Amino acid sequence: MEVLKQRVTMLTNQEVLSFLNEVKKEENSKQHGDRCKMLATVVYETKKYLNASPAVTQNEAVICELIPKLAPFKLTGAETLQVINLRPANTTDVQLLIEETEERFPLEDELEKLVTTVSECLPPPPKR
Repeated sequence: MEVLKQRVTMLTNQEVLSFLNEVKKEENSKQHGDRCKMLATVVYETKKYLNASPAVTQNEAVICELIPKLAPFKLTGAETLQVINLRPANTTDVQLLIEETEERFPLEDELEKLVTTVSECLPPPPKR
């Protein structure tokens, strides 16, 4: 695999899952002898993990809808990524994802508003 366009950014789990689905289709179209067994293993194991995560129910549209709504909360890029990937369902989950929540969100209502915003934009995670 070769990087054609270098882009320094982090990917959401949904983007990784979409990419792996494309890789799998590409590998399936190859002759049996031309397939890479190690790549197939990595794709299989990673997809297995991501299919049990909130990424399986997300799509680009809901993520693009959520990001501007998170702007008032002044989250870092990494925090925004974690919120998208893990889809916190309560304030305790948010406190585990965001550093210094007590200082940044002195009112519990602000954390609850963040959880509500995430719940409204992102679909619920798959049932386990």
